[in-house]
Amino acid sequence: MKKITFLSLLLLTMLFTATFAHAEPVASKLVVHYYRYDENYTPWNAWVWDEKGATDEDSAEYYFDQSDDWGSYFELPLTAETGYDDATQVGIIVKVDWNNREFSFDRYINLETAEVNNAGEIHAYLVQGDENIGTSAADLLNHIPDKRSRVLIAAFDDTLNVDVTLTNPANSYKVYESGVEIDSGVSANTSFNIVLSDIDITKTYTLEAVFDDVTREVTISKTNIYDTDDFINAFTYTGELGAIYTKEQTTFRLWAPLSDAVEVVLYDRNNAHYDNDGNYLASADDPIRTESMTQIENGAWEATLSGDFASKYYTFKVTNDGVTTEVVDPYAYSTGVNGERGMVVDFDATDPINWQDDYRPNTILNMTDYIVYELHVRDLTSHETWTGNDDYRGKFMGLSESGTTYSEDDITVTTGLDHIKELGVNAVQLLPIFDFGYVDETKVGEEGYDAFNWGYMPINFNTLEGSYSTNPYDGNTRITEFKTAVQAFHDDGIRVIMDVVYNHTGLSGDSNFNQILPGYYHRMTADGSFSNGSGTGNETASERPMMRKLMVDSTVFWASEYNLSGFRFDLMGLHDVETMNAIRAALDEIDPTIVLYGEPWNGGDSPLSDATRADKDNIKDLNDVGAFSDTTRNGIKGSVFNANEGGWVQSPDDMDLSYLKSEVEYGIVGGIDYPGNSDVTAWHLDPNRMINYVSAHDNHTLYDKLKLSGVSRTLIPYVQRQANAIVLTSQGIPFLHAGVEFLRTKRNDENSYQSGDAINQLDWSRKIEYLETFNYYKDMITIRHTYENFRMSDTADILDNLTFFDTDDYTIAYKITGDRANVIVIHVANHPDGFANVTFDDDTTYQVLSNHYFVDLDGKETVSGSMAVPSNTTIVLTTDVLEPLIIEPDQPDSGAGLLLISIIGGSIVIAAGIVSFIIIKKKSIK
Repeated sequence: MKKITFLSLLLLTMLFTATFAHAEPVASKLVVHYYRYDENYTPWNAWVWDEKGATDEDSAEYYFDQSDDWGSYFELPLTAETGYDDATQVGIIVKVDWNNREFSFDRYINLETAEVNNAGEIHAYLVQGDENIGTSAADLLNHIPDKRSRVLIAAFDDTLNVDVTLTNPANSYKVYESGVEIDSGVSANTSFNIVLSDIDITKTYTLEAVFDDVTREVTISKTNIYDTDDFINAFTYTGELGAIYTKEQTTFRLWAPLSDAVEVVLYDRNNAHYDNDGNYLASADDPIRTESMTQIENGAWEATLSGDFASKYYTFKVTNDGVTTEVVDPYAYSTGVNGERGMVVDFDATDPINWQDDYRPNTILNMTDYIVYELHVRDLTSHETWTGNDDYRGKFMGLSESGTTYSEDDITVTTGLDHIKELGVNAVQLLPIFDFGYVDETKVGEEGYDAFNWGYMPINFNTLEGSYSTNPYDGNTRITEFKTAVQAFHDDGIRVIMDVVYNHTGLSGDSNFNQILPGYYHRMTADGSFSNGSGTGNETASERPMMRKLMVDSTVFWASEYNLSGFRFDLMGLHDVETMNAIRAALDEIDPTIVLYGEPWNGGDSPLSDATRADKDNIKDLNDVGAFSDTTRNGIKGSVFNANEGGWVQSPDDMDLSYLKSEVEYGIVGGIDYPGNSDVTAWHLDPNRMINYVSAHDNHTLYDKLKLSGVSRTLIPYVQRQANAIVLTSQGIPFLHAGVEFLRTKRNDENSYQSGDAINQLDWSRKIEYLETFNYYKDMITIRHTYENFRMSDTADILDNLTFFDTDDYTIAYKITGDRANVIVIHVANHPDGFANVTFDDDTTYQVLSNHYFVDLDGKETVSGSMAVPSNTTIVLTTDVLEPLIIEPDQPDSGAGLLLISIIGGSIVIAAGIVSFIIIKKKSIK
């Protein structure tokens, strides 16, 4: 008999184990259960996505269309076919529609920790009103989530009584004021109102409801009292907020009027897991100091710490109703990576060389002097044809780099900053540059990670976006680099305008604002959910004093610290007139030539009253705040909501060309709120507030729109020129979309907010391909700068000096008389005869500045009496050819305006005007 060795025994044991052991089941299906107390599941559905984010192509809508003992459910296969085979967590939003979500924040089902049954199924359980998600038998035993009776609503109304809604009648209830019982009762109904007296809004009130199966205690919401006089008078703070820095001390101040306690927490690191050089550290860091704050007047809290805290990072811990949350300061002036901690800023230490000498270029006397060029930071430099410093691609520093060119077929063109300077615009409008969501700043630069996003989901309003910095981990770097970009633009005579998105926040229920004071900064619906006038999940309440203060303080900060020259307001129709006028007044104290304008519409229904909205109907009530003219835009090229529909320049047979012509003429004279008729005397003209444009970052590029609406490839360059020739020869403020001057395409993508660099970047080879069109745009801009006929700022001057000729519907012709020259402008659309004969109102000899193909600034060709103009052509004629204006700024502290030097026929004419403002470098808020 052989002896069994230890090794043989070990091998037999392993073989036995391998033969009889059962492998852990692998998840192949997710079953999502949902319980509602009213058992009405018909309208409810779930938006589901995997951990790669809500923008992933696997995101989809699922309806609770099957029933079980829990309530209702749907099934999601975790397979390659659905895209969830490698998912580790699944995001879920339970909703009726995007205006009616059960929770205002995203929830996730963790697949790695969930229980998997022998059939390979993960079961996740949800309950109405409970944010917890159960994924195991143990969770359900511990009431995660909790199906027992609950209080759905307990909220003060505006009379300080309490509205209550229960899932089923309670045996009894009690109301407590800061822990002391003040009322009790019994109600046989699920909805009722409790009448209280002597309410102190600074105290905490709770409702206790006793059911058969459980006793619930909830805090009574004060959301509905924010607009009462009692709240406004008690809690409107007018002082400075944020981290107020000096080298000797820093004062931290937060407005949190209903909080039980507030602490400021300081850190060395910019982020829990990254040091300031971007090195990942597995262990989260501990605070270097935590300091209790003291409540001062009108709901503000304050702590002053001695010493130099520059470049230290901080958060606030806010305790509301016994729950403590760590938040970022809404006034933080810089942050670390991904905006998770504010930073104390010594702004003087962030200034680039000679920043103290930086001023807004003195190129603007009237708002109509602006020519705005809309640009995304990444678009300018991310394409391979931009040949600058690779480290600066898609960054603020890329905006500042000059000397870049691109060559092809023995042709060399300028790119980047030099291209913008060559084009001749005097202002760039940058798409959002504040700290926004949907870009992970820790992944920027990683192979395969596309860091592009338009930036319309704001996280921190006063902080620059970290992905545009060469080091997003250091809150100082982004400041210095953006100032460097601003300085570079200013050195080339180009002002900088900021696209601001105060109308909503990127997060809703879990936003910093809502965690500091729930429901205050946002408009809420009657059922307590977030109103969604922005179409992105929420809308801010600009009419409330402290949201209004935030918007005023923020724009003043950007204008003062970064010398910005204007602000474009996203969905301005969601803001109220009083707030917009308050911003205008505050910026006038810095520089009245700072331009303000916005989109005079909403993204959805809003509870803001029609009479107070800063929209098209109320533009007349705004003080020197402009608005985009969608009327002119659609009249010229066709509706943005129908890609195939043409406008006046295409002249489609199925459209009312007379009406389209009237819409275009409305823009030509600087009309601001088109009444829908052709009677010029009935139009409201205000050129200083009229933004004339045909394309922007939204919707199709002009090239794509023309192609989709049936314009042939051969004709597109000429129609593309004419569309913006109309804009550049109209009264008002002209606005150009970056790349329109060389037929930019986004490959028919009309909503490229997350489509990546490949779709959005500026391809400089197209400048060579369409160099003739670029030169046409450049020369038309020169004409606008040179002939003040196109830049009248007074409505009476327009009515006195601009006269339309009597023409057919395919032709628009008009004369503008001026002090130095008279001009005639002729626009001929897609005329059925191929051309239009236009007769002038005099026999004066005119010199031709532009024709079908190019612009001749010397006006060598002459005409008189009449002329034949080909289809899709804009002709500009002048009685006197003028040399381009040379604009020389006077000393900024002298109070003088522009010194305009014009060379006319060999003689020098100087017109120096003293204006009523002093240009200020910056108004310190430090």
